[in-house]
Formats: sequence, structure tokens, C-alpha cells
Amino acid sequence: MKRIALTLAACTAFAAPAQAFITAPCGPEFTPLTITEPWEENTRTFANGAIRIFEIFIDPNVASGAALGILHPAGSGEEYRTCTAIYQSAEFRFFAQAFVAEATAFYDPAVGLIITVPIADAGHDGPVMVRFAVNQTTGVVSLL
Repeated sequence: MKRIALTLAACTAFAAPAQAFITAPCGPEFTPLTITEPWEENTRTFANGAIRIFEIFIDPNVASGAALGILHPAGSGEEYRTCTAIYQSAEFRFFAQAFVAEATAFYDPAVGLIITVPIADAGHDGPVMVRFAVNQTTGVVSLL
């Protein structure tokens, strides 16, 4: 019985939505120098390379110095991509770690490409799932 309770608790913690997270345009901290190394583990592409997610880490001396970046089309007819960030909150922008290599995605015609990334956060015992949609037609990233 104890094993079942622990398993359920772990699944609940892992599947919990990240309600406090926010999206915003990428700030000046999003540079190639802040993308977490190795890039092969901390960046992923989707939609035939049109969408890239990546983790940045601002300060290696701080336990919660990471944020998630999304490079994506700016919308139909736009020539360039844009960058949207997912931050912990408006007050405290960074979290502990994004497990980009474990991200999953599927396409929903109603909202766009839905991507789920496990995030380690100092406020939770286990990872939480950050789920967001990237609409390539409108160029909008929205948390789900």
C-alpha cells in the first residue's frame, strides 16, 4: 500500500501543471553565451526545425538561474523568427533546471504544436510539467 501511495504521489508531482509560470519576450540575458552546455542535451527542435526550445542558465553560482527559451516563427508572412521566454514568475524569473532532452510534443490543429517540458523548481519536491502551445500562424506562445 505504501508503494502505491508513493507512486501516486510521484506521478501527481510530475504531472502537476506549472500554473505560476509566465511567458514574455526573451530578455537581454538570452544570448548564445547563456545557452546551457552541452547544446545537444539542452536544445531541441520541432516542426522540421521551425521551433527550437533551449535552456539558458544565467549564473552557475545560483541554484535557480535557469529559464526556457523558444525560437519560433513570428507569424504568417513574417520573414524572421522571434524568441519567447518562459519564466518562473514575474517576481522571480528563474527556476532550477529545464529537462529539454525529455521534452515531448504533439500537434493540435486548434492551438498549434503543444510542447511539454519537465522543470525542476526550488518550490517543489519533484519536477513539474510546463506545457505550452506554439502557434506558427500567429506567432503566439501560450501556456496551457
